[in-house]
Amino acid sequence: MAKRCAQLFLLLLWAAMATADPSAACSLQDVPGDSNSWITVERLTPGCSTDFVFHNGTHDYEIHILRLEFSDNDQEHILFQMNLPSDLKPSILLISTSNITANVYPNIGNIGNTGHTILVPKSVRFQVMSAQSTSEDFPLGTEELLLWATKKFGGVTSFSTIEDPKTFTFIRRPASAVNCTLEHTKMFRQEDPQPPLSSVKSCKPASPDQEEQLHIVNIPDTSDISFVIVRVATPNLLRLVLRGRNDTVWEIPDHLLSHAPPVSNGLMKVAMFTITFPSMPNSMTMRDNARDLQLESMSQFKTDSFSSYSEIHTKGSTIQILIGEEVSVVPEDVVDVEPTPVLEPDSTTYSEASATIPLQIDLYPSPEYRNALSPNTPLKTDKRTYAEIVGEMAGGVHIPSRVTECALHSRDVPGLSRELPFRPEPCPPAGCLHRTRISFSLEPVHDLASSSWELDCDIHFCTSAKECFPGGTRAKRNLEVIRTKPFPGPCPEFDLSAVLGIAFGGFLIGVLLIGALWYIKVRTGRPVSLAMGSTAAHLTGCQCCLTKRQPVPTNPSPSENSSANASIGSTQSTPTSSMA
Repeated sequence: MAKRCAQLFLLLLWAAMATADPSAACSLQDVPGDSNSWITVERLTPGCSTDFVFHNGTHDYEIHILRLEFSDNDQEHILFQMNLPSDLKPSILLISTSNITANVYPNIGNIGNTGHTILVPKSVRFQVMSAQSTSEDFPLGTEELLLWATKKFGGVTSFSTIEDPKTFTFIRRPASAVNCTLEHTKMFRQEDPQPPLSSVKSCKPASPDQEEQLHIVNIPDTSDISFVIVRVATPNLLRLVLRGRNDTVWEIPDHLLSHAPPVSNGLMKVAMFTITFPSMPNSMTMRDNARDLQLESMSQFKTDSFSSYSEIHTKGSTIQILIGEEVSVVPEDVVDVEPTPVLEPDSTTYSEASATIPLQIDLYPSPEYRNALSPNTPLKTDKRTYAEIVGEMAGGVHIPSRVTECALHSRDVPGLSRELPFRPEPCPPAGCLHRTRISFSLEPVHDLASSSWELDCDIHFCTSAKECFPGGTRAKRNLEVIRTKPFPGPCPEFDLSAVLGIAFGGFLIGVLLIGALWYIKVRTGRPVSLAMGSTAAHLTGCQCCLTKRQPVPTNPSPSENSSANASIGSTQSTPTSSMA
């Protein structure tokens, strides 16, 4: 009995440990060829495809560049097999590689007398087997080689980067652009007889018929991967935890935001937009440890199991992963049904998309932002207008934004535009999710005849208060403008220091003016009492009358009578009585 109790106790203990530690039931296994039923990992390299054709006067050629990259540059001899499709039009093939010291022996199959021309670099020891080749002095760098070929031939039909080639077939992709602008894609198909060493380890502990799937992807910090394109085979009921280096960017389909947005410690990029934003909850640390990451993921999504856990060790900077199991419905009345083809990854997903987040501009008459103005309400040029730009992504994801510039474009006069100065307005964090506020005056268009304008503002999205990214997103709204009196300038406001400065300046100016008047008086020698008449000059007790006396005329004018002369004479002869 005691033995059975001990066995039962150990069984319960093992069950508790297995439940508490999900990694105990998730033993990682190698994924041959980096692909299984629930995850597929592919490396993407720089490439492009156009419909360019080179005309040399007598023949037309397509221009294809194949750049080879080898991880082991210490090899003495490099031999690989490249097959060309039979329907490939006459082409000029530029086969380039990094500046290595090995002898390169490309064996080109299916070339025959197809009219293809092979160009190889002079700086690398190329010995093309089964085909004639011409050595050409051209650069080996990716951008430099593309620029050289564009100048020499006038354009490039395709550019492909092939890493560690063994046996592969060149694929002529449909034209995806007018000019050959490099994007991360795949322009060839590997046909190695032996699958490459596995760079993905994965496990799948949960049953495949669970209602909601939780897939966890972990890229160790030692990896060079910095950009991951995520695609899903099951569009609904899929939850993702994506972990990598902190600077890793994960591009996800936009429909994932409508159900349960993925969480990641890096930046999330929506495939149809050109912006990135953080998406890791504050409750998660997402350490590079399988057990901790699994426990955190289940806690975040409030579940007790997960569908798969995968670790990716693939070399390279850009990869594409396909997650989830395809569910195919077979009609009951159909007997012979071909197997569902494997969903091939998109080959042109790295280029920046031109779509924008829909934004709306609401206008208000006051900084309280109440009672929004209707679209037909005319705005006066002497009144300040307050705007609120609203934009929300699917799934309720909040992305802070900032207005960088605004302009007014006339709808009456083609080509007439004016820059619109604005100032940011404060917004409470609790009530300003998905909102940005500014205010502006329409004074710049006061003197213009047009009355119908379009308000056009450039919006940048931010991952923090200081780091914002141009997203090519613009917010627009039509305005009707009424020209009123010129907008009055702001009244000057003076503080105490300004008032004291003005008073001291006035005092100093007054002192200088008084000093100047005193200086003029001293230099000219005119007394202050000149206006008092000549009598004051005769006062013996006047200390201020020491200046030179004015001469008294000795010849009286004809109008002076004898009595006046007698009076003057008597006054001069009796000074004592005059003083009395």
